[in-house]
Amino acid sequence: MINDEYQETGPQTDPASDVYALVVGVGGAGGNVVNMIATSPCRGVRYVALDSDFLNLKRIQNCETIQLGQKTLHGMGSGSNQEIARSVAEAEKETLTKLVNGCFVLFLVTGLGGGIGGGVSPVLARIAAEAGVFVVALTIYPFDCEGTDRLMNARLGQDQILKQSHLVISLPNQLLTLKAEKDANFIDLYVKSNQMIAHAVESLWLNLYNPSILPLDMGMLRNAFPCGGNTSVGRMAIASAAGDGRIGCIWQEFLQHPWLNSGEILRKAGRILAIFTVGDDFKNKEMDDFRSRLNSENPDVELLVGISKDARFQQGEISVVLIATLNRTVRAPHEKNNETLKASEIPEPAEIVGPLPERPGSTVTPPAPKLDPDQIIVKKGVRWGKLGYGDPNQGLLDLQVTSLGRFDRCEKTYFEGQQLDVPTYIRMKCELR
Repeated sequence: MINDEYQETGPQTDPASDVYALVVGVGGAGGNVVNMIATSPCRGVRYVALDSDFLNLKRIQNCETIQLGQKTLHGMGSGSNQEIARSVAEAEKETLTKLVNGCFVLFLVTGLGGGIGGGVSPVLARIAAEAGVFVVALTIYPFDCEGTDRLMNARLGQDQILKQSHLVISLPNQLLTLKAEKDANFIDLYVKSNQMIAHAVESLWLNLYNPSILPLDMGMLRNAFPCGGNTSVGRMAIASAAGDGRIGCIWQEFLQHPWLNSGEILRKAGRILAIFTVGDDFKNKEMDDFRSRLNSENPDVELLVGISKDARFQQGEISVVLIATLNRTVRAPHEKNNETLKASEIPEPAEIVGPLPERPGSTVTPPAPKLDPDQIIVKKGVRWGKLGYGDPNQGLLDLQVTSLGRFDRCEKTYFEGQQLDVPTYIRMKCELR
């Protein structure tokens, strides 16, 4: 769905422009998805399929293709070996760097379970992130019937992609079967999955690229979705409706959507990104209605909203792409309401830098504490200035004595007739001058 404002020039991609998005399909599954969504291209988007398998790339007709590992894999795949795929990608670093050069946003579409998707994608994501590109990875999980080896490969690959991306959206194919028709086949499910991916890429990019009612700021997205360290796997859902009560209809679709675990993801999410595509009749109260419904399910969630207008939408039609993640933005204490600030959210005291300020001395002399009789031992008739040993219980000056607490009544320590608890200069009868 292209905004009419740009239809005079058509939806053709212009990679030489200052701002453009790059949609890369990695591996067989990723390449097939990008080949399909490139049939209806968006303005400002470049579509590329990346693979080592020559036959897979030969079937790609609607977008650019790049073959990796021609000298090492000789036109074949990696045999589901992610380490081999990763080494091939590292060897092709110059090619991948040139691919992402000048890109504004990278949409990385990859099918997990094999080798190329899980091995090449983390390397491409890292190279793009190091070049300052905002990386959105859409990872397609295999069906359960594809076997435990492919599922394990998928988990390993996704863990590596998480470390190198800003936003990772997991798309489990198996969950689509929960709401599918009984006679639905694999092709139907793949088409539905591909359509959702295409819609998500289009909605997010058009909000960033076109003048929008409520645009998504790239700085805000980078703060909300930092690369690597704070990344968590997100889930995505898309819903459309028209006419009266359309927000309610969309919300019910989200609560029943398989990729949101029938609403469970909504209730546990720490942050939600909602991208609205609307017509001329979208009202502010509808946005308030959406937020109210979300707060009723998850009052602590952080909501990021983008609203784009599409003149091709029929009267009363709206569409919402919803992306939910577990993590949320950490705010400073002064940015929160004191009434809602939880004890667990109070930050640690800031580290003190530099020397501590001098504390002024006290001008009041406290009185000497009252001492027990056995805390003061006074010896009469001691002659000072002459060395020698006398009574081991040497006399003490009647000065302030600090209590030893529970050690007050402990037995005194004697060695060769001397009490070692008494200071040496007193035991030795040394006169202090």
